[in-house]
Amino acid sequence: MRWWIIAGLLSCWLFPAMAQAQVKGLIVGPGAQRYRLAVSPLRNLGAAGDAGRLSERIADVIADDLDRSGWFKVIDRSAYLENPQRTGIRLGRFDFRDWATIGAEGLVKGGFRVRGARVEFELWLYDVFRQESVVGKRYSGDIKDARRMAHKFVDEIILKLTGTRGVFDTRIAYVSTGGDRFKEIYVSHLDGTERKKVTDNRTINLFPSWAPDGKGLVYTSYKNGKPQFLSFDLEANREKPLSTRNGLNLGGRWSPDGRHLVLPLEQGRNVDLYLLNHAGAIVRRLTRNAGIDVSPTWSPSGDRIAFASDRQGSPQLYILTLASGAIKRLTFKGSYNQSPDWSPSGDRIAFTGRSNGVLNIFTIRPDGGEHRMITSNRHNDEDPSWAPDGRFLVFASDRSGSRRIYTMRVDGESQRRLTGSVGDDTDPSWSPRLP
Repeated sequence: MRWWIIAGLLSCWLFPAMAQAQVKGLIVGPGAQRYRLAVSPLRNLGAAGDAGRLSERIADVIADDLDRSGWFKVIDRSAYLENPQRTGIRLGRFDFRDWATIGAEGLVKGGFRVRGARVEFELWLYDVFRQESVVGKRYSGDIKDARRMAHKFVDEIILKLTGTRGVFDTRIAYVSTGGDRFKEIYVSHLDGTERKKVTDNRTINLFPSWAPDGKGLVYTSYKNGKPQFLSFDLEANREKPLSTRNGLNLGGRWSPDGRHLVLPLEQGRNVDLYLLNHAGAIVRRLTRNAGIDVSPTWSPSGDRIAFASDRQGSPQLYILTLASGAIKRLTFKGSYNQSPDWSPSGDRIAFTGRSNGVLNIFTIRPDGGEHRMITSNRHNDEDPSWAPDGRFLVFASDRSGSRRIYTMRVDGESQRRLTGSVGDDTDPSWSPRLP
């Protein structure tokens, strides 16, 4: 929780002459029923055996992603009638009646071929009622990247059925104690797999935030005994300082174009927002107030910054217009509102607010309208971060005892736990779409 002050990989293409099923929009909208899908184990199309259990393992990844999205009801595999290793994966080479009988509206089938350390996938989504293909893709790459290929195909399915690409080929950065008293930064897939430890300095590291290109992070670290603002290049596996000024250097954010940073700095025993260039040099001071200004977040257009401040007594949200320097108070309900995050579409800001003695996730329009509570329970939900499609949020919650990372749709539905490690997991940040 942010307490006050500190509180050649893949190749893919559409198959030629693929039928275009008109299913877009069937699974979206309030009250829409889940689209019933079957995800068949993949057929082994090669001569090599399936020592890595790719047939079921990749089908499991696809099924879990689809279920996690909240738009699909994946039919249990025990109900399937056909043998996937004896039937084909293309139209005319399997019987749609085997799938209609178990109530499937859609069907995912596919095959794979292992060649040494590489694998090729051919994946299809079919409309069972119309008996036609909806989308088909081929992927090839190292076997170690097989899960990512599955995530990318799910994103294609969601694009076809909803009109917006999915977010399963993204990452979540977060802070975890890992069972001890130190706070380190980690990155993982949306399903919690391939967890990578970014920092390993056995101190306190806080507030990770992604670079606009998804290739790196910025964060605050106490590795040298005081809070410093650092960046980390995930491709080069290299860390560098951006601000090592005396005082607090807390939770900065890159601008959408990657040219500037906004960073709360303690200068003259006060914490204000400052605009920094790419090298970490101060461009100008943005706020000048006796209150404490922290947790900045950029509008998608880069012309405004929302932030939290106690300048009027209690932590509330404010919006700064960069061109004029004008600051407008955003939140008036509740005595404790903080940790704002601006949606990719720019129409809403998610934040943490206190209600009935616990913390919950809220959203509000940038003009102050439509103040909505998204979570509502007896536990603390905090620190929301938007997915790049603007339809999901990631957040931290102590509902299971220790704090864990969860994802949910922006309407509060389909809440799923992401992390399950020992200790506390906090400060989640959702990556942009990855290259």
